[in-house]
Formats: sequence, structure tokens, C-alpha cells
Amino acid sequence: MQRGSLHAACALGVLMLAGCQSFVTIPPLQPATPEHWRNARLAENTVVTARAPDLGGWWHAFGDSELDTMVTQALADNLTIAQAQARLVAARALASASRADFRPTVHTGTVTAPDPDATTSYLQGNIDAVWELGLFGRGQSTQWVAQAGVDTAAADLQAARATLVAEVTRDYLALRSAQQQIALSGQVVQAQRARRALILRRRVLGLASDGDVVRADVDVAQADAALTDPRLRADASAQQLALLSGRTEPQPELLAAAPPPRLSNDPPVTVPADLLRTRPDIKRAEAAVLAAAGALGIAKADLYPRFSLVGAITSATTTAGSEFGFGRAVTSLGPGIDLPLFDWGARRARVTAKDAELSATVDAYRETVLEAVAETEIALGSWHAQRTRAINLRTAVTARERDVRGTERSRRLGLADGLDQAAAAIALRQSQLELLDAEQAQGLAYVALYKALGGAPPLVDAMR
Repeated sequence: MQRGSLHAACALGVLMLAGCQSFVTIPPLQPATPEHWRNARLAENTVVTARAPDLGGWWHAFGDSELDTMVTQALADNLTIAQAQARLVAARALASASRADFRPTVHTGTVTAPDPDATTSYLQGNIDAVWELGLFGRGQSTQWVAQAGVDTAAADLQAARATLVAEVTRDYLALRSAQQQIALSGQVVQAQRARRALILRRRVLGLASDGDVVRADVDVAQADAALTDPRLRADASAQQLALLSGRTEPQPELLAAAPPPRLSNDPPVTVPADLLRTRPDIKRAEAAVLAAAGALGIAKADLYPRFSLVGAITSATTTAGSEFGFGRAVTSLGPGIDLPLFDWGARRARVTAKDAELSATVDAYRETVLEAVAETEIALGSWHAQRTRAINLRTAVTARERDVRGTERSRRLGLADGLDQAAAAIALRQSQLELLDAEQAQGLAYVALYKALGGAPPLVDAMR
């Protein structure tokens, strides 16, 4: 190596050390979050006891082993999850490739230059080495952009997992509730038909009018019609569970009617700031800020020269007829400089644009946090409201059950007839249907709350 080239390489090394840091600072992301949840109170105005949430297995609170199996199978076989996993693998590969942009690269090749009008041809071989130094923050900014791609893909994968678990739980609750509603509605139909039969006998005895029979017919028809909706919902929920599990048809055990699961405990109350660590959409917004900061850093680096170390070894071989002649190898090593001179202000305009985009992503991050807090507050309030509704309807069902028992005793004593007993039975079934709807709504509110908290099994990093 010539002494001048050596001095130039040393100077570039010092310049690289001085200019490796980015000219951009990632803005601090410290959004304002409330200290406590406003809706973390029960009806009696007492604060719910806080405990650590089981974000990785929250659906176990329903105490249903079949639901646990459905969630496990869906996480393993769902095609949306498979796509998100593939995108994460691709993002990591691209991030690895971007790191190679600022490492030495070596290329080799040959060139044959025959001349049909001459007796001599040339065969040239060369080895070229290039090392772009990534000065003025270009290297670090490029790494930020690449890491942001990985973080975005990881957040999307975790978001898909959280959504999948919530959808499987929702559809399973809807399926079991619809099956239970079919059973209760069928009992209502039987009670209405029994009541109609009693009215027909009373009309024969002159104790009921034709209008009473018509109204009884209407009640039977309406009870029959009420079976349509839960049957459709049961079929749709079973098919949706099959779709989420990557299957074309529902599993046989899902089609067999089973009682809906019930919650075994109350939801925990977390600190609102915990959302910053658990919500995938907040993680994605953080990655967007990192990507925007990297893009701004690259735009600022474009204002300055690009330096690289370039080396080459070239050797040519001559052929004259059947004879070969070997030339001496030529070696070169020195700096490469790409110096921007004049572009009508295009580079400055890009810096201004990227700076504005960075400000926009910071605001978007803050807005995402506010939306997450609002969604969690709404879900928590909804859960408490549905919980109170279910408690009240359980009291109503208990009262209806006492009424049915009292009507049965009165009939045995001759103080009531079959119509009173049928009316009490129908009223009990209607109250049970209302309670079933309330318990399903409470379960769905529980699902919505944990989805708002970012609940999903932890992402096992086995794809690196």
C-alpha cells in the first residue's frame, strides 16, 4: 500500500469514529397516563383489590377444558398467525441484510475480450472490495429502520395472537350460550303448547273464548320462531371456530350441546401505565417512531459526502494462438468519495419532510396510548355493568323458581290450575333466558377487557 493511501485510510478511520453517531435523537416517549382506572370500582363504590393479571392465560378463568384446547389448537393452526410469523422471519432477515450494508464486501469476476480481427484476446480477472463507512449517522439510522421493521412485525404477530384468543373465546361463549338458549327456548315451546292444550279443554267446558285460543296459538308460533336465531348463531359460531383453527368443518365435540362456561373470578385491576408494555398497538406505534427517526437520520446523512474504502486486484491474461501470456496483477486501495454538490434543494426538502413525519409519528404514538386507556376504561366499566345485571337477574330467577314451587303446591292443594303452573314455568324460562344473555354479555365484556389489556400468550422467540 502506498503511504498516501495509508494516510487517507487512517484519516477516514478517524472520521468514521467521529461521525458514526446519528444526527437525530429519538424523541422521549413518555405519554401521560392516569394513575388509576376510573372504572375500577364495584357497585358499592369500593375499589377492586388489585392483583397481577394473567395476561398469558386469562381464558382459564372460565374453567372450561374444551375452551383451553380450542385456544391451544387455534394458536398452533391459525393461518393468520402463520402469515404473521412468516413476516417476522422476513423482517429479521432483512434487518440482518441491512447490517451487511456497512461491512466490507468482496466481489470477483472475469471478463473475456476477444477481437475477431486480431490474433490476441484478453481474459481479465479481478477481485473488488468495498467498505462503506456509514458516516454522519447513516449506519445507525439504517439500523433503526431495520429494527423498526422487526419490532413492527413482532407487534403485529402479538396483536394477531391477542385477537385470535379473544375471537376464539367469544365464539366459544356464543356457541355454548346459543346451545343453551335453544334448550331453554324448546322448553318454552313445550310449555306454550301445554298451555294451549289446557285452553282448548277450557273452551270445550265454556271457560275460555275463541280469542283465548287465538292468543295461545300466537304464543306458540312466537315461541317456535324464537328458536331460529339461536340455531343460526350456534351454526355460525361453530363454523367460525373451525375457521379460526384452520379447519373446514367444526369439530364434533363442538356440535354436541354443552352448558356455557362461567367466570370463576373477577378481573384484575392493573396500573394504566402497564399498557405501554402489553398493548401490541402501542409497541407498533413505538416502532413507527423509531422508523421515522431512522428515515430522518438517513435524510440528514444524505446532506454530507459518503465515504468508503475501495480496493481492487486486477490481472489480465493474453492469448495469441495457442500461446498464453500472464500479465502482472495490479493492486489498488484507497478512499471512495461520493460528494453531493447541487440538487435544487431536494435533499433539504427531504429532511424537512422526514422531520415532520417524525413529529406526526410521535403524536400518533400519544394518540394510540390515549385510545388504549379509553378502550380499557370502557371495557372495565362494561364488565362491572354486566356483572351487576347478571347478579340482579340471578335474584329474579331465584324468585321465579320459588314461584314455580309455590304454584305446584297450590295445584296439589286445589288452589291453582294447570294454566297458573304453565304460566309460572314459562315466566321462569324467560327469566333464565334473560340471565343467560346477561352472563354471556358479562363473559364477552371480560374478553373485551383482556383484549384491551393486550392479553395473549407470551411470544416464544424460537424463530431467530
